[in-house]
Amino acid sequence: MVDMRGMMALAAVVMTMGVSGYLISKERVVPPEVTTSHEAIKVDPLLTLTYTKGSRKRNLAAFGMSPGMIDQVLERIRRIEDRHLRKVQLLLEGAPDPNAIAAALCGQTSHVRPRYGALRFLIKEKQGRRDPVRISRSTGLELQEWSQVAPIADVYRVSELADNREDDATLMAIGAIISGNENALIDGYSPWGRSILPGAWSWSGVVKKHPGIDERVVEYFSLMHLFVEHATADGGICGEEDD
Repeated sequence: MVDMRGMMALAAVVMTMGVSGYLISKERVVPPEVTTSHEAIKVDPLLTLTYTKGSRKRNLAAFGMSPGMIDQVLERIRRIEDRHLRKVQLLLEGAPDPNAIAAALCGQTSHVRPRYGALRFLIKEKQGRRDPVRISRSTGLELQEWSQVAPIADVYRVSELADNREDDATLMAIGAIISGNENALIDGYSPWGRSILPGAWSWSGVVKKHPGIDERVVEYFSLMHLFVEHATADGGICGEEDD
C-alpha cells in the first residue's frame, strides 16, 4: 500500500528545492561599490562666500592670491567699473540664455560654484588660446564651446574637494583651466603636482611655465567677481522670480 504521507513529504521537498533553485538563479549580486552608500560628502570650504564690493579683498585672499595680485585685481575692477559698469549690467540683463547664466553665476547648488561657472561665459578660446572676454567688444554673454567639453567639474573636484586641499587651490585650478592644462592638474603633473617634492604644486612654477598666465588670471577674477556681484545683488538676475 502506498504511503501517502511519505509521498506528500517527498513532493514538498522537491517543490522546496525547485523554488530555491529558481530564486538563486534570479539573485543579483550587488557590486561592493553600490553597497558603500555612507561615504563622507566633501564640502567646498568656500561654499558660503558672498560676492559684494566689501568682500572683494577677503574673497581674493580665499582664492589663494598674493597681496600683490589682490591689489591688481582690485585696481582692475575699479577701472572696469569706471568705464564699463553699465555694460556689465546690460550684458547680464540681455543674456541670450538667462537660465544658463543664472546656473553659472548664482551659486544655487553646491555643484556649480560661481568662480568656476563664470569661466563658461567669460573665457573665450581662439586658436587654442583662452583669454578673458573684452567688455568693450562684447555684444552678449554666450556659453563658450570649449567649456562644454573641458573637464571643469573634475578640476574643481580634484583641487577644491581634496582631503589635503591647498590654500591656493582656486588660483591654481583657474590657472590650469585658462592655460588649457586641466588634465595636468587632474593627473597631478608638476607644477600642479601633489607630491612632497619642492615645486610639485607651485603658482610660481605655473607662471614660469606659462608666461602671461598671471595677467589673464587677474583679468578673469576681476570680471568674474564684478559680474557675480551684480548677478547676486538685489534686483539682479539671481533674485528675479518668474511672474
